[in-house]
Amino acid sequence: ALKPLNTGLVKIGYGNYISPFAELYVNSKRQKNYSIGIAAQHHSSFGKIKNRLNQKIYSGYDDSNIEAFGKKIFAKSVLSGKVYFSSNGINYYGYDPKVYGNTDTINWDTFDYVDTRDEVEKQRFNRVGANMTFESQQTGRKHWNYKFGAGYQYFFTKTKDWQHKVDVVANIGRSVKNVGYGLDIDYLFNANKMAAYPNPNALIGTIGGLPPKMSSLNDMYLNAKPYFRFENEKWQIRAGANFCFELLNKENTFYIYPDVYAQLNISNTLIPYVSYGGHLQTNNLEFISTINPFVNSYESYHNTSYQHEANLGLKAIISKKIYLHIIANYSHINNMAFFVNDTTIPLHNKFKMEYMDVDRVGAYAELSMRELAPGLDIMLKAHYYYYIKLGDPTVLNSPKIADAHPWQMPDLDVSLRAAYRLTNKISFGLEGYFLNRCYAKEFVAGVQYAKKMKAVVDVNLFGEYKFDDNFSAFLYLNNIACQRYYIWNNYRAQGFNALVGLTYMF
Repeated sequence: ALKPLNTGLVKIGYGNYISPFAELYVNSKRQKNYSIGIAAQHHSSFGKIKNRLNQKIYSGYDDSNIEAFGKKIFAKSVLSGKVYFSSNGINYYGYDPKVYGNTDTINWDTFDYVDTRDEVEKQRFNRVGANMTFESQQTGRKHWNYKFGAGYQYFFTKTKDWQHKVDVVANIGRSVKNVGYGLDIDYLFNANKMAAYPNPNALIGTIGGLPPKMSSLNDMYLNAKPYFRFENEKWQIRAGANFCFELLNKENTFYIYPDVYAQLNISNTLIPYVSYGGHLQTNNLEFISTINPFVNSYESYHNTSYQHEANLGLKAIISKKIYLHIIANYSHINNMAFFVNDTTIPLHNKFKMEYMDVDRVGAYAELSMRELAPGLDIMLKAHYYYYIKLGDPTVLNSPKIADAHPWQMPDLDVSLRAAYRLTNKISFGLEGYFLNRCYAKEFVAGVQYAKKMKAVVDVNLFGEYKFDDNFSAFLYLNNIACQRYYIWNNYRAQGFNALVGLTYMF
């Protein structure tokens, strides 16, 4: 008989910086033909941190989301879908008082977007949407396999920006013996409305500036990806292309990206591979805010084309417990977006995008060790990037821009996670992150300079104690070295913080 499954989980916690945390997950019992469930999470903070002059400033945030999902299982196919809502609130607390003056001397009443010295302008990003997928569930090689999906999302902000997004996917393919072929189609339509200043220099040297006006921008993308695939015990080969049509601001652009992959299995131990491809990244406020929420919504966006991406990789199964994956990469990227401080606002505490054409080489390494010792798992990952050229996207084949840097992008990042199960009741572990130094673009008295940001070292501890199979307590100790590091220029992260709570499964 199958072991009974838990159908739900409740997790609650509380931390310093006035930080409540809650998580709920409920799923139907095991059924043959369907499953339904709901999930919800909330994490917020209402604390203050010290800036460069040791003044306490409010740095609160809140992240909440809830979704309901379901699946209907038929004899040869599956129908699934979900509806969701999420809300993320932030505060633009990242200004440098050494550059913009001691906040004690600022007349905050003259800033129409500041309520008090401790509560600067807020922003909130909201998303509500639904999607549905219908796909085949047939394992026979002679059958046609298919997947059809559709989704809708409404995105809106505190500053009255909004976006309607519709996406449709259709994938169909077939395998006969060792040969497969098919076609993937993706369609995306965005209707955007965002605030835009009538004069891009309207705020320079002013306090409140001119009131924004609303501008509309519709964009549409159609991707068609035919492919051919061959597989046997030794080889995996895929050859295809991505034909991408873009309609942006009433201007059309057509891209052709290759899609080539070849992998050789050497004795099920060493698996070298090569790939060559590309893709188009659609940049807009909805997407960019997931990377850097401190972006200025009054921004114009351009898409990024990863025109050439070449990878040489090796997967190595060293033993049953140790797995290694390494990759060497070359990328030619048009209109790559970098975050720089927006000088059109008095405190420079929001970011805008600066675009450059990039030639970049990089490397990636991942080492996974499972049950290295009884109960011990270790995962180590590292990325390295070297920028050969940072050119002007408005000039064809432009040389490297003098004094340009990959703004806010470290050339090395390393992450380590180690988890140890001491007994059936006690487990604990460590997470560590290292980001090498990077540069921020700043202006002081109208003069541009490259500000070197310090490297980031963040070490966290976690632990869990099980009272029984269904009830446990957890503890997270974050930034145990109390480092004053910056996640973005002038945006200091919270110092040492602890979160303690309980988990109950039912």
